[in-house]
Amino acid sequence: MSTLKEMAHEYKVAAAKLAMAIERHKKEGNLTPDELNSLRAALRDTRATAHLLSGYYDTPRQDDGLTLLGMTARRTRDDH
Repeated sequence: MSTLKEMAHEYKVAAAKLAMAIERHKKEGNLTPDELNSLRAALRDTRATAHLLSGYYDTPRQDDGLTLLGMTARRTRDDH
């Protein structure tokens, strides 16, 4: 199984290959506008996923994670 960093790299490579294929098809003119739009949407989604995966490691982490340690419920008049 791949790590998130490896997956982010794979998505970036896939996005680059897809962008080159789109440019090649545009020059050759062998796809309909709907097919090109579909490829552009796939490229946009692939780039967004790569950005999300690579940005995962930019977020600071705590050793113990995000917890609610030390927090207590507020007392109300309904607590009898």
